[in-house]
Amino acid sequence: MDPEKHYEYKDEEVATTGDVSFETASAEENALHIEIQGIKPVPESQRTHTRITDNFTLWFSVNTTLANLAIGALAIPVFGLGFWDSFSVILVCNIIAVAPGAFFVTFGPRYGMRQMIISRFSFGIYGGMFAALVNVVVCIGWSVINAILAAQLLTSVSNGKLPVWAAIILLSFITVIIAVFGYRIVHHYERFSWIPMWIIFFIILGEAAHHMTITPITAVGATEAGNWLSFAATVVGYNPGWVTCAADYSVNQPASFDRRVVFILAFLGSFIPSVLLQTLGVGLTTGFASNPSWAAAWDANSTGGLVGEVLSPLGAFGKFLLVLLALGIIACNVPNGYSVALSFQVISSSLVKVPQWTWTILGCIVYTIIACFGADHFSDILENFLLILAYYVAPYAVVILLEHIVFRKKGTTYNLEDWNDQSKLPIGVAAVGAVIIGFGFALLGMSQVWLVGPIAKKIGDYGGDVGFELAIAMSALSYLALRSIERHFVGR
Repeated sequence: MDPEKHYEYKDEEVATTGDVSFETASAEENALHIEIQGIKPVPESQRTHTRITDNFTLWFSVNTTLANLAIGALAIPVFGLGFWDSFSVILVCNIIAVAPGAFFVTFGPRYGMRQMIISRFSFGIYGGMFAALVNVVVCIGWSVINAILAAQLLTSVSNGKLPVWAAIILLSFITVIIAVFGYRIVHHYERFSWIPMWIIFFIILGEAAHHMTITPITAVGATEAGNWLSFAATVVGYNPGWVTCAADYSVNQPASFDRRVVFILAFLGSFIPSVLLQTLGVGLTTGFASNPSWAAAWDANSTGGLVGEVLSPLGAFGKFLLVLLALGIIACNVPNGYSVALSFQVISSSLVKVPQWTWTILGCIVYTIIACFGADHFSDILENFLLILAYYVAPYAVVILLEHIVFRKKGTTYNLEDWNDQSKLPIGVAAVGAVIIGFGFALLGMSQVWLVGPIAKKIGDYGGDVGFELAIAMSALSYLALRSIERHFVGR
């Protein structure tokens, strides 16, 4: 099929795996401006989102978050790196991490499909259920991390009077109010939410700059290489989290958009804030030696405590900035709430019958409960979840890329009207198998407190995490082989 064709989907599609129809919204539903499109592809005639620069502002806002700073803050105290080797990880690994997601953003205007629906052309409907279920975990997991970070800030502002759990509930409530309205409101919000956040981050830099130093590299040889690789796995684990929902936020844009421009905008929107904020996080931790109060705040309340201590000389104004910074986490959690609803609908044909906004609310309730109970273990949650995420997302991205480039001949052989017909989609054994194989080999190369794989043990005194690299290599090799076999015997 010609990928440049402005494809018009039928008004109704019925799944071959269940009696599911998508009907036009009622006037009452439309009057509330709550999105009810769900997972149904968007016809070209309905793609009215013509502001191409939103592909930059959305990803720029999503990544202008304290979570990025928190990742950089792990480099020295957790992984034992110096400033310059930390910066080299941040620069190199963000290029690797951002590119796949930016490429998948171009699928939105090209095909008018959500990311999890596009996945069906590799995973099939049943394998796509597996991918969607994992994406629910990804969205909820990141929401937990972001909610805890923001709550720590509010707790710091209140001098402990506002418990972390209460702050989490407050922030989650505000987030879900925005997320339930869907695509249009998400873009409106993200178009401007980065502005006050960057003002605050520059104020933080101004307050902390004279305390920062160029921390030297303390480890040498294989040990330093192992530390570098382990931190690299954490950095790489951040941005790929958006790979599994990248096309969701460009699906209403016209197919006439230049895909190269869309890619560049999405890439820079993620890359620039990630590099700058992760570097700022490294810089703040270089001040621990000369500021014991910073180190104590980090130990007591992680990144939120550290930032609160940096801004403490500003008094009441500093506390006001902390509140704004906490509210800024909403920009990151709103897309999570939006995409988790779509993923729920892909898990089962029966779940499509439940309104999209219902799943957004359910996802919010789930991550709020988890965040309240996990707040005391934030650093462990952040480090371990990011790595596990990278181990899964890397094989997923490899599968989608290879299907698109190799088996679909750079996207020219998709038959888009097959999106909901299992009899015409792949059976998904190759895709699911490649992801499992890639993930399995990743565990052999992981280096964590709770598990150091046999391959990782051979790198330095503390092990070096090469799980991400193994996941890419083995999932690529296995998918090329398994998909060829699948196509030969199944014919699709």
